Amino acid sequence: MLAQAPSRVMRHTDSVDYTVNSGGSCLSTSTVAMAANSSSVARSACSSISARPASSTDIQICLPKKQDIVKKRVIWGIEVAEELHWKGWELGKETTRNLVMKNLSLKIQKMTYRPPKTKFFFTVIPQPIFLSPGITLTLPIVFRPLEKKEYVDQVWFEKAEGMFCVDLRATLPCHELTCPPFLQLPMCAVGDMAEAWFCLDNVGDLPTFFTWEVPSPFQMLPTTGLLEPGLACRIKVTFQPLIAVIHEVQATCWYGAGSRQKSIIQLQAVAKCAQVLVSIKHKRPEDQDAEGFQKVLHFGSVAVGCTVERQIKLHNPSVVNAPFRIEISPDLLAKDQAFSCSMAHGIVPPGEKKCVSVFFHPKTLDTRTMDYFSIMPSGCGSQTQLKVVGFCRGPAVSLEYYCVNFGWVNLGEHSSEQSLWIENKSDCTAHFQFAIDCQESVFSIRPAYGTLVGKARMTLHCAFQPTHPIICFRRVACLIHHQDPLFLDLIGTCHSDSTKPAILKPHHLAWYRTHLARGLTLYPPDILGVMLKEKKLQRDKDGALMIPMEDLGDMPAPRYPYIPPVTEYFFDGTRDMAIFPPPVSIEPVEVDFGACPGPEAPNPVPLCLMNHTKGNITVVWTRRSDCPFWVTPETCDVPPLKSTAMRLHFQPTYPNCLYAVELEAFAVYKVLRSYNNIEEDCTMCPSWCMTVRARGHSYCAASEHHIPHYSLDAPKLFPAVPACEPACRSLLLVNQGSMLLTFSLAPHSSSDITLRPTSGLVAPGAHQIFLISTYPKGNSWKQHIFYLQFNFCPRYLKEVSMHSREEPLQLKLDSCKTLYFKPTLVGCSSTSPFTFRNPSRLPLQFEWRVSQQYQKMLAVQPSRGLIQPNESLTLTWTFSPLEETKYLFRGGLWVWEAGLPLRVSHPTTTHYMLRLVGVGVTSSLSAKEKELDFGNVLVNSEQSRFLVLLNEGNCTLYYRLHLEQCSPEVVDDQPLALRMDRTEGSVPPRSQDTICLTACPKHRTQCSWTVSYSLLSHRGTWPPNNKAGEKQELCHVSLVAVFPLLSILGVSSKGSTEGISRQHLWRLFSLDLLNSYLEHDPTPWELTYKVPTRHSMSQIPPVFTPLKLDFNFGAAPFSAPPSVVLLVLKNSGVVPLDWAFLFPSDQQIDLELWAEQVEFNCTELHQMRVQDNCIFSISPKAGSLSPGQEQMVEFKYSHLFVGTDRLPVLFKVSHGREILLNFIGVTVKLEQKYVHFTSTSHQFIPVPIGDTLPPRQIYELYNGGSVPVTYEVQTDILSEVQEKNFDHPIFCCLNPKGEIQPGTTARVLWIFSPIEAKTYTVDVPIHILGWNSALIHFQGVGYDPHVMGNTAPFHNISSWDNSSIHSRLMIPGQKVFLSQSHISLGNIPVQSKCSRLLFLNNVSKNEAIVFTWQSRPLEFGEVSVSPMVGEVAPEDMVPITVTLTASVHASFYSIDLVCKVYPQKLMRQYHKELQEWKDEKVRQEVEFTITDRKVKNSTCGTTSVPARKYKGAAKKEGPQRRARDF
Repeated sequence: MLAQAPSRVMRHTDSVDYTVNSGGSCLSTSTVAMAANSSSVARSACSSISARPASSTDIQICLPKKQDIVKKRVIWGIEVAEELHWKGWELGKETTRNLVMKNLSLKIQKMTYRPPKTKFFFTVIPQPIFLSPGITLTLPIVFRPLEKKEYVDQVWFEKAEGMFCVDLRATLPCHELTCPPFLQLPMCAVGDMAEAWFCLDNVGDLPTFFTWEVPSPFQMLPTTGLLEPGLACRIKVTFQPLIAVIHEVQATCWYGAGSRQKSIIQLQAVAKCAQVLVSIKHKRPEDQDAEGFQKVLHFGSVAVGCTVERQIKLHNPSVVNAPFRIEISPDLLAKDQAFSCSMAHGIVPPGEKKCVSVFFHPKTLDTRTMDYFSIMPSGCGSQTQLKVVGFCRGPAVSLEYYCVNFGWVNLGEHSSEQSLWIENKSDCTAHFQFAIDCQESVFSIRPAYGTLVGKARMTLHCAFQPTHPIICFRRVACLIHHQDPLFLDLIGTCHSDSTKPAILKPHHLAWYRTHLARGLTLYPPDILGVMLKEKKLQRDKDGALMIPMEDLGDMPAPRYPYIPPVTEYFFDGTRDMAIFPPPVSIEPVEVDFGACPGPEAPNPVPLCLMNHTKGNITVVWTRRSDCPFWVTPETCDVPPLKSTAMRLHFQPTYPNCLYAVELEAFAVYKVLRSYNNIEEDCTMCPSWCMTVRARGHSYCAASEHHIPHYSLDAPKLFPAVPACEPACRSLLLVNQGSMLLTFSLAPHSSSDITLRPTSGLVAPGAHQIFLISTYPKGNSWKQHIFYLQFNFCPRYLKEVSMHSREEPLQLKLDSCKTLYFKPTLVGCSSTSPFTFRNPSRLPLQFEWRVSQQYQKMLAVQPSRGLIQPNESLTLTWTFSPLEETKYLFRGGLWVWEAGLPLRVSHPTTTHYMLRLVGVGVTSSLSAKEKELDFGNVLVNSEQSRFLVLLNEGNCTLYYRLHLEQCSPEVVDDQPLALRMDRTEGSVPPRSQDTICLTACPKHRTQCSWTVSYSLLSHRGTWPPNNKAGEKQELCHVSLVAVFPLLSILGVSSKGSTEGISRQHLWRLFSLDLLNSYLEHDPTPWELTYKVPTRHSMSQIPPVFTPLKLDFNFGAAPFSAPPSVVLLVLKNSGVVPLDWAFLFPSDQQIDLELWAEQVEFNCTELHQMRVQDNCIFSISPKAGSLSPGQEQMVEFKYSHLFVGTDRLPVLFKVSHGREILLNFIGVTVKLEQKYVHFTSTSHQFIPVPIGDTLPPRQIYELYNGGSVPVTYEVQTDILSEVQEKNFDHPIFCCLNPKGEIQPGTTARVLWIFSPIEAKTYTVDVPIHILGWNSALIHFQGVGYDPHVMGNTAPFHNISSWDNSSIHSRLMIPGQKVFLSQSHISLGNIPVQSKCSRLLFLNNVSKNEAIVFTWQSRPLEFGEVSVSPMVGEVAPEDMVPITVTLTASVHASFYSIDLVCKVYPQKLMRQYHKELQEWKDEKVRQEVEFTITDRKVKNSTCGTTSVPARKYKGAAKKEGPQRRARDF
């Protein structure tokens, strides 16, 4: 702060005014001050986003303010200030400011000035001023105020160019704070915080207090403060939104006297909802996402004490920071949490991902641990629940075998060592320790302790070194950290020269345990032998002794039970609790001699040994010579049921040492000292081993005990156990020092725990394993504290705290033990989830019970099962009402410990009652549209419509839809042409559901279906009066399946085919046959490729259609204009269609060069030539037509090569017909005769018999060459037919000979006159003079009209006659058309007139046209057009009358009328140019020009005639005519 460190104010090199704040005037500690710039109030604001709270340690920095910048101007080369400003003046004191003027021009400036008018400003006496270039003049002006007010004056300067002034102003001190008018804060997530800064400047003259007033969710820091003049305060704006909207607020800064002045800043910020997507990194198969937002993270099996890490990915798809919190479900005790997270909160940047580690560190063996993490984004975002599961496994240590038999050895000899291995089958580390003092026992195990890594094995060496001739048996516990103990039986017999006891064998141990369970071990072998002889005992099938069966009654002989290892270890008879009564006991079992510094030996401690058997026993103590502890007497006999006293001695051998041993004694029946005393082997009894732990030390009272160095692995909790069951855990103590370590259980430890062993000694680097047990009581956590004292020093105490509780058999039920079902349809079912949690640490089994009378209406799934500790389980209740009413049920939940059978009277069974409420209602489904019409659907295509189902009731309806075809009838189980995307579903109350219906017809037909529904139930049976399950009609569905239908309306020609009539062209292109093909349905082979497809790899693609016809372009000379044929295609169907003309190359698959065929035949080469040279072309080759739409297609045949050209072209209608068109065209050599015959046969129109005036019929011949030809019909053949028919002229040719001009058609007139109702045929040769001849087969049919009546045809009208009446043959870009391109007059009488009216339409909007009809003479009859010429205005029409006057002969009439149209504008231009050309021609005819410039003067009597040179004007070409023919 400035008050504490004023030396931090820095001085600038330029002239500045300094302001130093005193400590009392500094801003608050969160204020940052900086130098203010009075030139601008708009300041840049820096911003950031942060989730941390505002720090209170922001540093205030007060920087000096530079002198105000003086605004200057340049007037006529003089640089001068705009004004002089006085601030901070005092009454009665003079203040001087300097007015500086500088000459910036290159000449001397001369000027004068006038002093200020008022008496408050004055300067030196005015005098002329001369300023040389670059020179500066300083004019002092003095201000002397007399009262507190503002003063204004001026100083005027006068130059030759004019006058200018400098303002003088003195102001009073005032308060003025400025801030930027607008501040945009960064986008921020709801619940997060964004920050921005701006500067608050004090541009006034007084220290100013300010206070900010800003609405939520914005905050200003500091909110108040004091700002010295010339300083700027750095204001921090924080934005903490609570809702996701655009926030625009106005912050007001109040300052000045009474806080009446204000500065306003507009704050704007955008708040957005943060979103965090949770996924599992390195996902495993067992990591299955559960329902809803819960995800499962499996850790698998983890070794106890180890930690496993897995990661989850948090992805932020939003554009703002996403703060998040990770919370673990609250547990009963934090020490029991096996899962943890690396971070409890954090931020995911926009569009980025962050990995979060989850750790599993189990502590309880053989348990399946489960917990829940909640990942919660800030604000209103929905949280994601992560379920974490792991299993804790411990070591799996086992021994090679569990009994080591040393046999018998002689006293003083060492038995051979026997080895066995100890193995850890788990992959976690195991620490083991055998509970035996090998130095003070006749048995020894090497090593007695150790560590086994995972999947490892270690060899143990066992030795037997007896000190007395006696039977030796000791059951040694192998303690394992995190595992139940193992037990190893060590047996051996020692013989001396005088004493040879019976030899103990392993099967004796099995008999002994059976006898122990049957209570026979308290009897010596001799008594058991007598009882066996007296048959008071007998042997069972295993050879063990038992009470006779008649004495037992129905009770079976007791067997040695399975005793858990932990129970056997704790209840071994050395304490107050024992599984079986001990035959021999000793007290005390632990002796602490305390400090024995010497030199006197401590007093011996008395021991009491008790014989609980009914025989004499011998007790022998094992003693090593170097042991500081020993018992006297070393050997003694104890009578039955008697006790004896012994003494325990201690003599430390070294001072300042620690001593702790386990002394060993064996008690055996005295009768077993000789094997001769054993008559029955089954009466053999092993010895009993007794141990006494003794400890002491030889430290003096003033000596310091050495400091223990150790580590203790102690759990915090006892494992979960049910009521009245012990809980046990293991502890591991490791001596990490280099000296011996002794331990003992402190007396003031908790009395409700049992620790074994309670004392002992640990060698350097060795470890000691403890087992601790307690009986938990009560459902609340209880703390157990015990203390371990080390090295006999009270200062070295280790406090160990553990908790235990009796696990309650309870569950936590959601929804306050009440579950509500939504309204349900009578006869149907509804479900409701119900969640409960197991808060205990024990797996529990549960079972739901519902009263028998409610089982038809109420069910739960699963009804019974297992719930793991801390697991939340969601089950489903199903409610099925039988009638329309309100239901109230009660369900019972029984809970008991997992693994135990459920018994009603079991004391540990807990039950809960759940209240269930439901309502049965009635409702039905309806369709939004009762009639659903697909309309026209293309065959083999798909069309979809949506069926909207409405549920106006109050319950959810589960339905199944049924589809039945009404028409046509289904044959042979054919699949329906209508399918539904789904047939089952549900509709919530007062809502709707959408079903997608897809129509896919396979044939052209008209179909209808009925859609009905039936309501579903989860129950198998229905009440008799229930309508649920019955089919109810929803709606009707209909469609019309169609194929695309294309037809040819009209034909026209241009170019070389212009001379062919339309009717003839119609036949050349086989358009009647083509239309008939297009009217029929396609075959399945044609639908192999429904759309144009490149499918062939050969030059000649395969053909999938049987339909073939010719497109004959006729003939024309070489290099003649192309033959152009225009066809009008119309979509005559009701569905849109696509069409295409496919050349062979359009059907070929593009192949690589190496894959193409090398050799081609003649046909392939010809087709390649035709396609490469574009001899045949089509424009456009493909297109689309809507229903009723027409399109003109241009077919062009170029005459580039002499000969006949052929090309197979596939006409493909998508999803429709496929027709092969053979394009044929002939190119004739120049000057060669050629007549094009369409075919070699001709069919006359049928004629009735008996007609006295048969009609004239036409046969057309087309001259495709370039020279005129003469034809001649050979009529002698006709005479032969006439002779065969009673000399009646059946066939008569009216013009058998004639001439055909190039490019025109000759009409050969025939009369067919039958006399019988039959078919007449004749083959007539037609000769072309100078060229070839053709044999034409003529055929005519005669019929009897009296027999056929009205069905008798007279004139077979072709499709060209009736389909093209209303077609418009319009060339692209054409704006004029006729209302009819073809007029059919039908049958008219001879010598009559028949007229038709048509219209010439001009569709242009701004261009008029002129038309002219060209008349063509007829061989018979006459055709007239009225009007022949005329004009048609834009967007207008002109009626045209066409009149046919029939001749006296019955004939067929066919004529092409041509109407030429001209644009009126071009026509007028043409006439204008034509008139100019004519005028120029007339002028040139009468006008000449003399070019001689020199004229000779005439002489007397002589006349000189000048030479003349005439210059004629060049003839102009006439203007080109512009016309268009129809």
